[in-house]
Amino acid sequence: MDMLSKVAAILFGAFLAWMLFRYIRSNPEALSKENLSKSFYSMGVLGIALIAFIWLVITLLRRT
Repeated sequence: MDMLSKVAAILFGAFLAWMLFRYIRSNPEALSKENLSKSFYSMGVLGIALIAFIWLVITLLRRT
């Protein structure tokens, strides 16, 4: 990785951190306990569905 790529990656990371900080400052209720609980539940259900889908695809591919 050359020097220009490293500098670009650092600048991009700093930009993303600044955007996240600005979003949280303007929208503090996004990190409330209720919202985080709903988000974790939704991500858990989607994760289990994805695992089941991948299991189904692998099982179908092994039969052929």
